[in-house]
Amino acid sequence: MEIKLKKWLDDLFIDSKDTKKLEKTLFIILIVAVLMIIGVFSYDVAVFTEGKYGEFGDFFGGVLNPIFTFLTLFGLIVTIVIQRQELRLARREYEKTATALNTQAIEVTFFNVIDLHHKIADSLELDLSKIEKASKIELALTEFANYWLKKKTVNSFIGRPVFDEILEYLSSSDASPTIVVERYSTIQNEHNYILGHYFRNLYQALKLIDSHKKDIVTEKNKRKYASILRSQLSSKELALLFVNCLEGVSDSGQFKNLLIEYSMLEHLPIKKVSDDCYLLAGTICVDKAMLAQYRNKIDFSGLDFQKYYSGAFGKNTDIPYKLD
Repeated sequence: MEIKLKKWLDDLFIDSKDTKKLEKTLFIILIVAVLMIIGVFSYDVAVFTEGKYGEFGDFFGGVLNPIFTFLTLFGLIVTIVIQRQELRLARREYEKTATALNTQAIEVTFFNVIDLHHKIADSLELDLSKIEKASKIELALTEFANYWLKKKTVNSFIGRPVFDEILEYLSSSDASPTIVVERYSTIQNEHNYILGHYFRNLYQALKLIDSHKKDIVTEKNKRKYASILRSQLSSKELALLFVNCLEGVSDSGQFKNLLIEYSMLEHLPIKKVSDDCYLLAGTICVDKAMLAQYRNKIDFSGLDFQKYYSGAFGKNTDIPYKLD
């Protein structure tokens, strides 16, 4: 009984989150106490007969002190309860303020990354003559023709037109899906300065969204941020993003997992031309196997990511783990 009473008091005065319930309980306790006092007083008035008023006065004086003690104790309890309620409300306001500040900091960082994304896209540079494997004779003939025809062939591009030109290069001569991937891999391996930093920043933007715990950024807000990021990408950018994250092209699949998680290719135009060709953004052909890679995420849970040479190289797999 004593344990149950203690638990009830703890729930009421310490863990209570319902202010109205607490106020109602305290009011009931006070009413019951007052009724008991009135009852005892009325009983004693009825019992004491005339001539025994001295005894009644002694009784009344003896009862009055405990009454005042009870009222003092009750007032103290009410004061403590009110203070606890005020502290709880202050703590809630502090938590709301802290959450708002965290959200603001995350959003500022996120939109800074988006701003950087646009700056990188606008500063892209491409010189087709460096990536097209033309022989010296072909280059000389092109220059000769340009000279006599008074026509200048444009090979250098800056900004977002770079995406269009790379896609045109990848799809030239009706390139098959395999040739498209081979050409893009060559660009990434031998001319990484063209698009490497663009896709690394895009990857970091998705990692920023995905890395926060759910109590900091809710799943709904993660989807919202990913949707905002996706809306910044043109169909040509999405087509290159598709090729960039295919198996064996850029990374081991971490980037592709994020694309799948947040449906980043949702607005990529895809048209079936034949069983062996699905046209992306009206430019390059990919096959069914490539499309299937974006159906399910790769499970990395059973892999040991600690076996890296580490140091300044981090998780660079090009350096043997046991180099020493």
